[in-house]
Amino acid sequence: MDKLIEKLKDFERKVKNVSNEEELQNIFKELASAFLYGGYIQVRNDYKVYIRTVEFYFHSEKDSGIHDPIVYHRNGRDLETVPYFPIMTLHAHASGFDITFESESGEYRASALIRSYEVVDNNGSYLKWRKNDKTNKSMFMNSKEYENNSQSTYLYTLLNGFSLENDNNIKWVDSPRARLKEITEKTRQNVFQSKSETEYIKIKEKKCERKWSFTREDFV
Repeated sequence: MDKLIEKLKDFERKVKNVSNEEELQNIFKELASAFLYGGYIQVRNDYKVYIRTVEFYFHSEKDSGIHDPIVYHRNGRDLETVPYFPIMTLHAHASGFDITFESESGEYRASALIRSYEVVDNNGSYLKWRKNDKTNKSMFMNSKEYENNSQSTYLYTLLNGFSLENDNNIKWVDSPRARLKEITEKTRQNVFQSKSETEYIKIKEKKCERKWSFTREDFV
């Protein structure tokens, strides 16, 4: 399996001639394997974060391209023009953390949201976000049994928005694993259709039908 960064760099070539959402979804499905089975995020020398569910977001800055108004980092949302992130930047926002693969030459924003994940410490114990009965506070706590976390925003406790390519404290480690089960495809959580190309407020009457969310059923 190629390194994740090579897969993300190759995305621009593959998406160049994409004309519809079905073609884009097929590319995301292929790319999902790299996120779910290709490695993990190493946090200092303390934790490994394995992605279990990845949600893709894609927004073309071209008038004729595929638009995804829910995307946080794009032109015309908070600012008229925003600079493009380098590939494999960790982008912290209101919904959690994205791993970005935007392209200025391709004029698009693309990112993978870490929707659910497993955290494993150096002793092989899983960390699960739960309430501590002694302190009555919620925190990551050790568990000897398999645990995964679906609270995407709680990754703020472990990650701090560093580049996965250049930083030594937080980095992506390519470590391919065998895929034993099929990847489940679903619609993204809490994403709703927009009334227009530029509106990004949730329209709760109609949920977005794009199946850009991918989950591995295998355990780490």
